[in-house]
Amino acid sequence: MHPIRVALWLSAVSMTGACTAYHAQPLEGPLLEAVLAPPDRGALERAAPLLHHPRLAPLTLDLDRPLTPAGIAVISVLANPDLRALRTQQGVADAQVFASGLLPDPQFSLGRDKVASAPDATYSAAWAGSLALDVLGPLLTRGAERDAARQHAAGMRLDIAWAEWMTAGQARLLGVRLDYQQRGATLAAEAAAVADRALTRSLAAGERRDLKADEIELRRIAAADAAARALAAARDAEATRLELNRLLGFPPQAQLSLAPATPLAAWTGADAADLFTVARVARLDLKALAAEYDSQQAVVRRAVLGQYPRVALSLNRARDTSHVYTTGQVVSLDLPVWNRNRGAIRVADADRARLRAEYAARLHQARADIASLLGALALDERARAALETQAPELERIATAYETAATRGDVTRPVAEAARAAALERALARLTAQQTCAEERIGLSLAVGQPLTDLELAP
Repeated sequence: MHPIRVALWLSAVSMTGACTAYHAQPLEGPLLEAVLAPPDRGALERAAPLLHHPRLAPLTLDLDRPLTPAGIAVISVLANPDLRALRTQQGVADAQVFASGLLPDPQFSLGRDKVASAPDATYSAAWAGSLALDVLGPLLTRGAERDAARQHAAGMRLDIAWAEWMTAGQARLLGVRLDYQQRGATLAAEAAAVADRALTRSLAAGERRDLKADEIELRRIAAADAAARALAAARDAEATRLELNRLLGFPPQAQLSLAPATPLAAWTGADAADLFTVARVARLDLKALAAEYDSQQAVVRRAVLGQYPRVALSLNRARDTSHVYTTGQVVSLDLPVWNRNRGAIRVADADRARLRAEYAARLHQARADIASLLGALALDERARAALETQAPELERIATAYETAATRGDVTRPVAEAARAAALERALARLTAQQTCAEERIGLSLAVGQPLTDLELAP
C-alpha cells in the first residue's frame, strides 16, 4: 500500500476510534427552566438525610411541617442556585486532575518527494517517515503537575464546602430574623391599633371640648408614628421573606412556614483567643487556602523542573530516489541559554507569596471578626437580660391597669398609656433577642463550626 495512503488511513482510524464527538448544548432549555422552577419537594426530602458535609448534619426533612433553622440550612445547601452553579466548578477541577495524568501523543510524519527530472528512468519517488515522542520532559514534571491539580481540586472542594457553610448560616440567620420580624410586626400593628383607638377617643373628647387641641395633636402624632412603625416592620418582614425565598431557591410568591425560634439560653461568655484557636483549625476557607498553597508549591516545583532541557526522541525511516532505505534515530533537546524557564519560575514564586500573604490576612480578619462579635454580643446580651426582666413587669402593669379601667378605678387613657408602654418594651425585647440571636449565628460562622459544639449555645 502506498505510504501516504497508509498515513491517511491511520489518521482516520485514530480520529474515529479515540476522539470525543461534539454535542451542542443550547443555553435556553429544560435545565434553565428547572432552576427557575420551585425546588422539588420530594427530591429535597430524599436528599436531606443523605447530606454529606463536614459542618452540617443530615436530617429528616418534612416540608409539610414548619421549617426549623436546621431544615432551612439544609434546604439552602441543596437548592440554592448559586451553590449549584459553584459546585459545577468541582467538575472543572476534577477534569484538570484527569488532564494532569495524560502523556502527550506521539507525532507521526510521512513525506513523499516525486522525481521532477532524472538522467534515466531508474529513479523513483522518495519518501520519509518519522515517529517522534516527547516523553522525557512530561515524565519529569508529571508528578508535580498531578500534585498541583490534586491539591487545587481539594482546595476547590473545601471552598465549596465553606460557601455552603456560609449560605446555610445566612439562611438560618434570615429564618430567625423573619420569625422575630413577623412577631415584631404583629406587636407594632397592635401598638398602632392602641394609638389609633386613643386618637379616636381624643377626637371625640375634643368635639365635646373635654380635651385641648394641643393634646389631640400629640395623640395624632403618636398615632401617625405608630402606624409608620407598623408599616416599616411589615415591610422589613416582607423583604426578609423574599430574601429567604431567593436563598432557598424558591420563587418570590412561595409562603414558607417557619417554626418559632428557639428561646435563647443565658450567655455564658467566651474567650476570643480560645475561639480564634478553634477557628484556625475549623474554618474550611483556611483549609482551602492551605490546599491552594500546597498546589502552588507544586506549581513552583513544576516551574523549576521546567528549566532543565526537554528531550525528544524520533525514529526515522526513509527511502531515497535510488531505492536506498535508511533507518535512524534523532534526539533533540532545548539549550538552556537565555530563557531557562526563569519567567515561569518567577511568576509561580510570586503567586506563592501572594497566597501566603492572603492566608495571613484571612487569619487576621478572622481574629478581628471574632473579637468584634464577642464584644458586641457581651453588650447586647446585658441589654437583653435587662429587657427580659422589664418587659414582663410592664405587661403585668398594663394588664392590671386595663382591669382597673374596666372597673372604673382608672381612666381609659391611663390604661392605654400603660398598654402602649408595655408594647414598646416588648418590641424592644424582641429586637434585643433578634440582635443576640443573629450575633450568635454570626459568631458561629466566624469560628467555622456550630456554637453547640463549643457548648456556647443550646
